[in-house]
Amino acid sequence: MSTFGVSFDGFAPFADTLGLARRAEEAGARSLWMAEHLGYRQSLVSCTAFALETAHATVVPTAISPYLWSPVTVAMALATIAEAAPGRAALALGSGNPMFLAEAGAKLERPLVAMREFIACLRQLWSGEAGAYEGEMFRLDGMRMAFCPSQPIPLYLAAMGPRMLRLAGELADGVVLSAGLTAEYAAESLAMAEAGARAAGRDPAALRRAAYLYVAVDANRAAALERLRPKVAFMMRNDFVAPSVAGSGIAIDRDAVKRAIARRNIKVAAELIPDEAVARFAVCGTPEDCEQRIAEYRTVGIDEVVLLIAGDARPDSGAQPITPCPLLTAARRPRQLGSTR
Repeated sequence: MSTFGVSFDGFAPFADTLGLARRAEEAGARSLWMAEHLGYRQSLVSCTAFALETAHATVVPTAISPYLWSPVTVAMALATIAEAAPGRAALALGSGNPMFLAEAGAKLERPLVAMREFIACLRQLWSGEAGAYEGEMFRLDGMRMAFCPSQPIPLYLAAMGPRMLRLAGELADGVVLSAGLTAEYAAESLAMAEAGARAAGRDPAALRRAAYLYVAVDANRAAALERLRPKVAFMMRNDFVAPSVAGSGIAIDRDAVKRAIARRNIKVAAELIPDEAVARFAVCGTPEDCEQRIAEYRTVGIDEVVLLIAGDARPDSGAQPITPCPLLTAARRPRQLGSTR
């Protein structure tokens, strides 16, 4: 059975985000993901609040970077969330966006080594055993947690490049694909993760497969496109989307987009994104249109569609509460025969 989750980017005031998280769970969301975009609302803090304010949804900070966090600090934080909401904590790790890392004084170096060692440290700490770990970038010397998760905390890898995707299959419990990927590129990405699992002697079918999708539902397709254009522009700052963009055949001046994002001028960046790019890299239109597009991602093997919903409604604006609709029904629907899994 496939599921759906909802993700938040940290751009909105936290009170709005928390209200929407509650409403998303009421609508059937099985997971709540909070992005760790530098300079915006913080994911570990937000997910702690999500855990306390919801009853069933798994909460997933994403994507925590080994270049900005100690594995000890992250192990403590996730174990605390898991204690607050037993069985409802997961974690997505990612190297981070090179541009924002540089702004924060961090440098993207040996990402495969960093991720491999970070994962090893987390699992060592969550075991509750005092042990030593001597890596090239991280080290534990007898550090021991005073409390441990009552259940294993699933680890996703937010992977984009071929080597990181294969590492996800080798070591992680799951992979979460970036927003802004075409369904075709998502299929290629999953194949790389599966190859990593097989090479490590693991069952590829056991790998959790999630993907972010930018979504705007509106009978007026042009209005939906406009709501998504800034989201797609922000995604284009990431160099790792270059293969997906190149494969689409759509011409986008990503260098100009990145310069605008570096100035935090989202409006200018959005103006550089053509309509065809928004339509190809995101999901928009009527519920029926969106249902059809989401089915494309289900068909290539995505188990959990994580919706990044673009809209203007605030919890206190008088808008109708979020309720199950054809779009969300599509997100929950099992894959049809002919699926790759």
